Amino acid sequence: MNPSDYTLFYSSATLQTYTSYQMLELFGINTQTVSIEVLNYQSFYPVVETTPTANTGLYIFTPVYTIDGEIANQTWTYTPRPLPTAQNYATGEVKTTANKEISNIAAISGYSAETLAAAGAALEVDRPATYQTVIAAQQVVSDNLAVQVEAIANATTVDEVNSVVTPPYGIFVSGRGGAGPLDMQPSYFSELNNLPPGIGEPEIEIYIPGTDTVIPYDAGLPAPYKYDSLGNCYTGTDYRTTFRVAATGQVLGTVIPELGPAVPIPWTYNPVIPSLGGGSSSSAF
Repeated sequence: MNPSDYTLFYSSATLQTYTSYQMLELFGINTQTVSIEVLNYQSFYPVVETTPTANTGLYIFTPVYTIDGEIANQTWTYTPRPLPTAQNYATGEVKTTANKEISNIAAISGYSAETLAAAGAALEVDRPATYQTVIAAQQVVSDNLAVQVEAIANATTVDEVNSVVTPPYGIFVSGRGGAGPLDMQPSYFSELNNLPPGIGEPEIEIYIPGTDTVIPYDAGLPAPYKYDSLGNCYTGTDYRTTFRVAATGQVLGTVIPELGPAVPIPWTYNPVIPSLGGGSSSSAF
């Protein structure tokens, strides 16, 4: 352990951090030459720095330091900004992203914005196909932006706003039939991405809308499984299987496991539980 390899130092006495320059100016400690034993004896610990992963426009970051032997590990807590502030920021962010995507589509096509605007003013049946292909691609982006703006406006928490800006997605490994056709096989997430800050697999529960059944995370199951219905949980006609944040009830997505062994099911963010009959076996909504 060489303190000279670090640039930030935590004091267990003051509960503050100091740069190498501050260590020398305030305490007379040269971190380029001091030994780790002397540094620790004086209640200072080199910090293993990390980078916050949440959106700075939606959350306020606060560092947390935990002493681990000779060093201090840095982690972060995330405090949501006021909901109106977050909604205003997120709306601007999705608009900026959509505007760039629309401009890129035009740039790749080689047509100017003026040319495409003129073509777009004509009825679709009267537009040359070469223009319509580009305009249709731009329309997809525009339509998605409208959905995002509405979802942000309707959000009731900053985590929901965050999930619109950076949608969660992953892979749920599941099936049906362990103890019968109405049973959910022992299941788990093999991949989770873009979850709200502080949320991981242990904070997610499975909700079965058809029977109003909640299947909690269970660390005691044989690896890699984390969820088990322990018996029938489906109705026989409704196999919707929803993921949500246990503490808040925020819906992340819904899939339909097929009858048989647990298999990977990719899913994307959908904050609304789809109506019955909206999907097929081993599918995501």
